[in-house]
Amino acid sequence: MGRSQQQAFLAMLLAHPGRPLTAARLAEGVFDEDNPPARPRSVLATHAYRLRRALRDHHAEHLLVTVDGGYRLDVPAESLDSVAFDRLVSQADDARAAADRPRARDLLTRALALHDGEPLAGLPGGHAVALRRHLTERRVDALEARLALDVDLGDNPSCLVELDQAVFAHPFRERFRSLLMLEYHLTGRPAEARAAYADARRDYHTEGLDCPELDALHARIRRADPTLGTDARLAARPAAAHDQPVPGRGTTSGPPVPERLPPPLADFTGRQSAVTELTAVLTRPDPGAVVIAAVNGIGGAGKTSLAVHVAHALRERFPDGRLHLDLRGAQADPLDPAEALGLLLTALGVAEREVPADPAERAALYRTAVAGRRLLVVLDNAASAEQTAPLLPGARTCAVLVTSRVWLTGLPGAHHLHLDAMEPAEALDLLATVVGRARTEAEPEAATAIVTACGLLPLAVRVVGSRLTADPAQSLAGLAAGLADEQTRLAELAHQHTAVEPVLALSYARLDPEQARALRLLALPDTPVLGLDPAAALLDRSPERTRELLETLVDLNLLNSPAADRYGLHDLLRVFARRRGADEDPPAEVSAAYARLLDFCLATARNAEATAHRVEHARRSLITAETAAPGRIFDTVEDATAWLRDQTDLHQAVIRRACQDAALPLAQAADLTDKMGSILFGRDYVSTVGDLAARVAEAAPARGERDAEALARSVRGSMLWHAGSYAAAGEELRRCLPLCARAALRRLRANVLLLLGANARVLCEFEAAIGPLEEAASLFHRLDDEAAEGLALGELGYNHARCGRLSRARAAGERCAELTGGEVSISSSVGSYYLARILYLCGDLAQALERAEAALARFRSFGMPGFQAATGGLTARIHLTAGRPTAAVRAAEEALPQARCVGGMLEGTVLRVLGQALADLGHHSRARACLGQALEHFRRLDLDADAAETEQLLGVLIECPSP
Repeated sequence: MGRSQQQAFLAMLLAHPGRPLTAARLAEGVFDEDNPPARPRSVLATHAYRLRRALRDHHAEHLLVTVDGGYRLDVPAESLDSVAFDRLVSQADDARAAADRPRARDLLTRALALHDGEPLAGLPGGHAVALRRHLTERRVDALEARLALDVDLGDNPSCLVELDQAVFAHPFRERFRSLLMLEYHLTGRPAEARAAYADARRDYHTEGLDCPELDALHARIRRADPTLGTDARLAARPAAAHDQPVPGRGTTSGPPVPERLPPPLADFTGRQSAVTELTAVLTRPDPGAVVIAAVNGIGGAGKTSLAVHVAHALRERFPDGRLHLDLRGAQADPLDPAEALGLLLTALGVAEREVPADPAERAALYRTAVAGRRLLVVLDNAASAEQTAPLLPGARTCAVLVTSRVWLTGLPGAHHLHLDAMEPAEALDLLATVVGRARTEAEPEAATAIVTACGLLPLAVRVVGSRLTADPAQSLAGLAAGLADEQTRLAELAHQHTAVEPVLALSYARLDPEQARALRLLALPDTPVLGLDPAAALLDRSPERTRELLETLVDLNLLNSPAADRYGLHDLLRVFARRRGADEDPPAEVSAAYARLLDFCLATARNAEATAHRVEHARRSLITAETAAPGRIFDTVEDATAWLRDQTDLHQAVIRRACQDAALPLAQAADLTDKMGSILFGRDYVSTVGDLAARVAEAAPARGERDAEALARSVRGSMLWHAGSYAAAGEELRRCLPLCARAALRRLRANVLLLLGANARVLCEFEAAIGPLEEAASLFHRLDDEAAEGLALGELGYNHARCGRLSRARAAGERCAELTGGEVSISSSVGSYYLARILYLCGDLAQALERAEAALARFRSFGMPGFQAATGGLTARIHLTAGRPTAAVRAAEEALPQARCVGGMLEGTVLRVLGQALADLGHHSRARACLGQALEHFRRLDLDADAAETEQLLGVLIECPSP
């Protein structure tokens, strides 16, 4: 039924059969309180989908019903083991009250048989924790009652063994200790009764506890109290005592103690959290049943090394032996369970001639051989849960540690641990341990590059460590250089008989053709994580089929899924899959896959832009670039902007591919670059988009794609402007204008003119800005693009105001707000900010502040740091002019982190108003520091007018004495 969180989802629904649970209640119960997902409803929907898929295999998908955003599982309560358990225990209570002890014991035995391992073992979430505690306590209560009846009736030959196991599992539950003492006494074994009491006193006193029930029982045993035991036991009590130790306690002879573990790695390094987790699971004081820990992970992650290390460390906890068996799960011929049982039986001391031929008889003999023994069984490299299940002991004194490349979700009650790549510090420590710390400390940067190229995979780190050890003259820098080339990296990760590529090839060989194709294609884009919808486009499959396919690869640990419907590959597996793709996939098929992905990304980015600006796509289209895919749809501005931000790596990958692959249309790549630049997320993002636009502009002339070049140059000019490179921006935009001469590119020309006007405004060339802005507004008007016309008028009005034409400025600003207003959008928010700037220059401070604060709140929700900084700086300026320096300081300090994120002119502007406000409050030292930083920004950007104004403010402040 899937991985742990999905099982927790199912468990919560089963705990409330036939009752609807809201999404909020499910989220509270299923997700860890300290680490909830960002979008819990989406994750719950994915769990519901996966559960229906599993139920479909049993023709039962109709049982899971969606109800008002929540879910209901329509199963009868009487079909649940927990309900049946409670009914049997209640019937046993009635039988005991009626003095029918045999029937009561039979009912309790049937109830306990319903338990198969620890309830909800390893499942996360508050609901699973609480229900696990409740069910475990109920089981222990029932076990205690049944063992008491065994002692009363005196006819269970396994009673002492089961009591000894119960004491081992629950050392501080007095009732189990007292029943063990009483059973020894009633079977005529006083020495062991005294030993059990001595053990209890020692354990309890070590913990600072008293044991009054045991003290009282011990006193009654010492004085041979004739009332101890039922009438049946008194009649059957032996005439003479005979001291015979229980198996596993004080025996001087018995079956051999198997020691079959491989030797541990002398240089085992790291994995401390995994070691701690496995140790806690395997030594759990209240197991209830055999404990199973299942470790899964990609080949080379170090699963076997971890399991062997932990098994050796637990030697004292399993004094009756430690078994190890390689199940050959990654190979073409995994070990047959019957053969595996034969190997385990001979390891336990059973002669080969006595091993039954029938697999069922072998399993029965195996469980008999381990009964009552404290054994640790390591089943290494398992192929599946079906292969492993027959090899599980039945005794709860035993524990099993399984390793596998796949999720063994079919193992009942297992605790699952996913072993990923190492942490960087752990990988460096491992390399230092293998090659010598002096070498890694002498070349720390090369050491870091090596473990990074190894994907932090322990096997790969050990291979390169062995190479370096074998060649002391080899420098770490030289090896790092060889690993840097993806084409030869896997060949470099080999030494003598150990290599990484064959390990990965074993997993690849088990895939069917559809899975193998999916793995190869998903490895193509240079992005750490790929969402479900882009993956579906890449594979040319429906989202539903894609999810099913990718989930199978997740279960095989060939993909990871860090969040619902998001998938990624380990770095070395990506290199491996690309090499297989180069051998197996024709270039035309690879280009077609990229073309589908680019088409989807552009269609979705257009939808995101249309939602963010609340405008039809046609009004935002600057060149013709048709798309076949409908793309993803967005309901809110926040969702649209978040998607554009999250897909940056993917967009970067497909645009770069389009610049290299002539089979991909550059017009689509240029348009996608423009959509990326329509919503800005900070300095690094601006640099990324500008670099992509430059690549497209450079590739376009050779392909004769003039329109793509024009759009790419306009985007690059815009990004240079946002980065504060105003001279370079102006040069790029002026270079772009001749490319926009065709009538079909009027919208693009208007956009370039708008940018040229904004560029002149920043350089304080306000009169020079008027002409381009008026032409831009006129073109947008003729194109019937009200939002774009409004933004052009907003820029035009500001420049009129700076030239002293306040009435014209205000009219333009109000028309800007009118044309961009209506629905909440980026355009309406920018229009509100533009009007606030003009109102401030016109002296209407109250309306200016109202407009600015409204725009600022929207920019925060959209996650747009540039406009947050600009609007925050304007708000501070309004407060300062209104004589509220304290409010100005507060507004400027709130805007400063966003301004630093964007940098350039905005940072200088916010620092300047902060310095002025601090000066008005008398904080001259801080004011000088802020103004000094602002001056540095303006000088670096060659903004002479702003630099001169700031110098003047700083000069006045320097003349003022410090308070």
